[in-house]
Amino acid sequence: MKKIIVVFSNPFGYGPTGNAIPILRSLLKKTKDTDIIFAGSGLCMEITSEIPVKKVYLDERNEDQIKKYLCNLDCPFVIGTQNRFCIKAAKKLNIPCSFVDVLAWFWKKIPEDHLLADEIFWIKFPNVRDKIPKNQGNIHIVSGIISTFPPVISKKKRLIIHIGGAKYPLSNEIPYSYLNLIAKALNMFKVGKYFDHVIVAGGSEAIHYLKQKVENKNVILVSLAKEKFIQKLNRSIHIMTTAGVSSTLESFSLEVPTSFLLPLNLSQVALLDILIESNSAPNYLQWDDYVKIDKNLRNMTEKDTIKKINAYASIVDNDKKLSSKFVDDFNNMATSIPDNLKQIKLIKYIGESGADEVVDILIEKWGLLKKING
Repeated sequence: MKKIIVVFSNPFGYGPTGNAIPILRSLLKKTKDTDIIFAGSGLCMEITSEIPVKKVYLDERNEDQIKKYLCNLDCPFVIGTQNRFCIKAAKKLNIPCSFVDVLAWFWKKIPEDHLLADEIFWIKFPNVRDKIPKNQGNIHIVSGIISTFPPVISKKKRLIIHIGGAKYPLSNEIPYSYLNLIAKALNMFKVGKYFDHVIVAGGSEAIHYLKQKVENKNVILVSLAKEKFIQKLNRSIHIMTTAGVSSTLESFSLEVPTSFLLPLNLSQVALLDILIESNSAPNYLQWDDYVKIDKNLRNMTEKDTIKKINAYASIVDNDKKLSSKFVDDFNNMATSIPDNLKQIKLIKYIGESGADEVVDILIEKWGLLKKING
């Protein structure tokens, strides 16, 4: 009898789905006699179009809806990438489950519901092992869980600007003021002087909004499936991105010099702090270059941080002098390609094979059948 594996993500930008995709790929590559299902909603589905698994549309943050779906499956297994709702549902139904917490390095205290799963996976960020609770023997430290190809030598004079999904369940709207600032900078950017072309990639709602604001015809605005994005990135000479875990590690892995845009949420603030401290972010923009930030910002909840950052963006957007400074800073950073040796060093430390490591452990723990060449 085929075993059923259901993978859930979380529509917190593109990050959690960006981690789910290489795990789905690894399951397809390494297991046999399995039905692999990806369950989720619109934002999670946006970048999974090229993954040949069954897709089921549901609200992945609705525990009751998840339970109802899982009850109709015959002895499934559940994997949640940054999704605690599917883990709670699985535990109540006595379904074997695993939780991929790519933000374990970020939590000041690991949330209790992030420790519920049968098997738990954390990324090997510096000092993350120190966070493992005593007598918690089911936490596995793995390499970066990312989608990449081998870096190519032949590059195009292409700049990628990556804003991620730019949509969060903790906020009712996309970050309009932030996107207004990006649009102002793009409209002033002289593409042909420095690059053959510029691609701005992000969530469909954010890109739709930018298309109404950006008048620069030399800028391509697009939402891309994950693998298409990686292919474009691999042949680029520079990326400017928000400091999301997936986009950051993928850029470092492909050895594309990486600069960092203003953070959109708390985990991006925290990761940018780590990158600056490790000298892995030679080029970056920070909110305190434009506004006086709350001294307690880094101790706020994610929801409150998003509200604060939206307020900061609104201040800069509505102040002619500040928005002009942002445009200048943005365009200067775009044309200043950083030295990326420390970025390459960091990804060598963290590693890149986390998806295969997760699947190998689950094959053993769950008794999945392994392909001979998997």
